[in-house]
Amino acid sequence: VLAGCANTPQPPVVQKIEQPVSTLSEKAKQEQQQAILKVRDQTLRQLYKLKPATRTEIEQAAGYGVFEINGLNAVLAETHGRGVVFDKGGRATYMQLARTDIRPGITVKPYRQVLVFSDAKTLRLFISSGSPADASRDPGIKVYQLNEKGVSVQADWGARYFRNPDLNPMKAVNVTPPPAR
Repeated sequence: VLAGCANTPQPPVVQKIEQPVSTLSEKAKQEQQQAILKVRDQTLRQLYKLKPATRTEIEQAAGYGVFEINGLNAVLAETHGRGVVFDKGGRATYMQLARTDIRPGITVKPYRQVLVFSDAKTLRLFISSGSPADASRDPGIKVYQLNEKGVSVQADWGARYFRNPDLNPMKAVNVTPPPAR
């Protein structure tokens, strides 16, 4: 009788795990988000002026991201920029980036990037997991770099992108543990 009870399937237990709490006040969070959105607006205006066809490209894409990369010395900084990614539905995900192609002592001048995602799967993976170190080889992502000299399309941009835990809305994540053995 007991053996029969042990094999009876039990419903999965669902736990709610909260994401880490932001270290920013709500006011500071909103100020940083607004600053990033201001950079996005300025960058897109500049890109559309220099390359008008990019407006249609972005409108037809699965999503796009705009990032501001700080001028830095590689010895002094680990996080080198910030930005925001929008999906086709207009949902924003705030992100950070770290340059992966910088050797110690190298100085990088500030610039901005616009990433254009051609397919929804690549966009979802980028937002949920961040980017792999070789994301620049992904044919589903096109990158425009804007600096004081103008705009260029980049094949290799050497950065790792990840969600900004301080600027994205906190939400509960449901986790279903594996079935008991």
